[in-house]
Amino acid sequence: MAQSHSKFDWKGWCERVELAASCVECRGIHMGFETRFDSIRDSAPKFAGAFFTQATWVSLCLMPVLAINSIPATAFAALPAAITITDIVGLALYVSGITFESVADSQKSKWSEEKKQKKHSEEFLTRGLWGKSRHPNYFGESTLWTGIATTAAGVLASSVGQSAMGLGGGVTGILSAAALAAISPAFVTFLLFKVSGIPLSESKYDKKFGDRKDYQEWKKNTPMFIPKL
Repeated sequence: MAQSHSKFDWKGWCERVELAASCVECRGIHMGFETRFDSIRDSAPKFAGAFFTQATWVSLCLMPVLAINSIPATAFAALPAAITITDIVGLALYVSGITFESVADSQKSKWSEEKKQKKHSEEFLTRGLWGKSRHPNYFGESTLWTGIATTAAGVLASSVGQSAMGLGGGVTGILSAAALAAISPAFVTFLLFKVSGIPLSESKYDKKFGDRKDYQEWKKNTPMFIPKL
């Protein structure tokens, strides 16, 4: 195995990706088909467009990992064995983010199940982390990708990383390495804020509960993204 894995344990991240893939697969098996592709299933150009769009999305999200893996294993021997500040900060962000997202998702699932069982009559969730942020799961998602990027940036911005990547060194090399790592969380956060995450959710709930005073109060007093203390 490449020595690059000694800088950061990517196992947890890989397991999360595998879990997400398994969830999608199980969903398809359970339903017998994937409903989200119904409108394009019979159109080869549209289906190809969806495929390549998703491939681009995955590539941008994986950019820090791909950059790290492009560095020859022999180059990592020159890296200091000691844990760096970017390792610590990156790992802390990753663990915090994935924990925050997992707890938020768990709370939402439990709330939905209790609603089905008629244990409460609430129309929207305002308890737990959902009382701290209107989109705590998305905040956790953005945070965990920032953690991965931070750890990767520490390696890429080092003299060894810059040399192996052909970035030239100096301030320009450091900024280039940081930008390469930042593509991932920036892209994920952009999608959440402008495309498929927050806009769709906010629009849906505004249309459904916008005229209710309790919803207006929750929305007014609860941050959209960054949780309140």
